[in-house]
Amino acid sequence: MLATGAIVAVNGLNPLSLIALAIGGVLAIAPKLKLSSKNETQDPAPLIEEIPTPEEKRLAGVPPVVATSGEFKIYRQAELNRTTASLKANGAILIAGEDGSGKSVLAGAVVENLQDEGYIVAFIEPATPKQMLLEIAHQFDIPTEDLEGKSLTADKLKRAIATFLEENTAFLVLDDAHCCDAKFRMWLKQLRRSDAPMLLLATDPPRTDIFINIPRIELKPLPEYAIREIMVIAAAERAIALKPSELSKLQERAGGNPMLAARAVDEEYLGLDVEGADHRRYFDITPLILLAGIAFVIMRFIGLGTGDQALYIFGGIAAAVFLGLSRLLYNLPPEDRRIR
Repeated sequence: MLATGAIVAVNGLNPLSLIALAIGGVLAIAPKLKLSSKNETQDPAPLIEEIPTPEEKRLAGVPPVVATSGEFKIYRQAELNRTTASLKANGAILIAGEDGSGKSVLAGAVVENLQDEGYIVAFIEPATPKQMLLEIAHQFDIPTEDLEGKSLTADKLKRAIATFLEENTAFLVLDDAHCCDAKFRMWLKQLRRSDAPMLLLATDPPRTDIFINIPRIELKPLPEYAIREIMVIAAAERAIALKPSELSKLQERAGGNPMLAARAVDEEYLGLDVEGADHRRYFDITPLILLAGIAFVIMRFIGLGTGDQALYIFGGIAAAVFLGLSRLLYNLPPEDRRIR
């Protein structure tokens, strides 16, 4: 009966009234639907974690050159993976390279990766032998006093650390190992005989004591794209705009050294006019020597063809000298493989 009455009521309205009634209903319901949809789909404001800026990290002592982990970019990912894998296999590794090449930052990334996986790591820097032993004991949580409250001697600390490394999975990382006392390095050599995993970092390490016992990784200069990216980041931190030509000029002074790349931007920021650079990246002039030898050989044939005896003799002697020097230089071992 109610449905019939509704039909009669609708039939009693003209089409225009029906259209107006429908539009009015839609306009009345639409705001509620829109508000309900907005309330259902709107997510609460996410919590934003404040991340220190590169400038804050630079002031805190973190080198702005090569990334360690996290939001930083790793430029030496292969070396990082190889070093971490070697340490996990109870191995030892030596990372060598010139000052500012990124050894300490790479070591920091290795330490962070190991600590994230739950390993115990002692990361120390050069000091007196007793201070370094105390620092290792502190980071390994080894007591430095006996039952009577007396401080342990250096020999007792060495035995306690050696025992801890034998009974636990722990790693020893030593920065600037070449600056350590020779006796301390000999103790490291003894630790290595018991397969204690360790990572050493050194600049031009001598091939003696511990340095000759463990394999080494030579940090090569970073590629040009990485150095330019480092300079662009450093320039952005200092709010200075550098043209591509200026970046190219500064890049020549860096020579593949990440620390020198950041320093070059600092010098440009301070308006310092620096001519030279401290890097050890040199250009290979072997092709130029070979071209000179070829030129002297051609000179010899020209003298032979023109009948100029002096030119013929000079070209032959010069060609022989250049060919001999090139053969001698070719047979010499690379500089990084020579015994110092």
